[in-house]
Amino acid sequence: MEIQKLAEKLIKGDENALEEIVDRFTPLVSTIVFNLANGSLNTTDMEEIVSDTFISLWYNREKVQPDKLKGYICCIAKNKAKNKLKAAFRHQVTNIEEMDFEDGLVVSDEIENKVITEVLSEALDIIGEPDREILIRHYYYYQSSTEISEKMGMKSETVKSRIKRARAKLKAILTERGYSR
Repeated sequence: MEIQKLAEKLIKGDENALEEIVDRFTPLVSTIVFNLANGSLNTTDMEEIVSDTFISLWYNREKVQPDKLKGYICCIAKNKAKNKLKAAFRHQVTNIEEMDFEDGLVVSDEIENKVITEVLSEALDIIGEPDREILIRHYYYYQSSTEISEKMGMKSETVKSRIKRARAKLKAILTERGYSR
């Protein structure tokens, strides 16, 4: 069934449509959650986020725009994962006695890395979509502009120019926050 028709049935409260949406989009939602969790959450937490995404979709189905179902689901998954990560980091306590310093890592380096990761994540959020996704695909997953253009339905030249502009924005944001070379 076409996704737009599924969305229309979902909005009307059709539970079968929800089941088909869950079947179709679970791999995508799982990938989003896994990539955002980046090893910081356990399997149970990630599965919970995936389930919560579809529960949230069901309870907010009246907000769905039929032609934007996939994006709406992705946004829910991203927000659920980010909220879970924030909660996990808020309650995380590092015991200095249990830390392994054999690799030369010192506590201040670990703290600085966490701060930089948070600042970079916030800066990427400010940049917004689709530039955020393009930068992540390019620098985190090492995808070429051709691969990105195929996956995102854009021209390769468009991707290249978006990377260039997004890098400039990212540099400005990070410089403004005191992170420059």
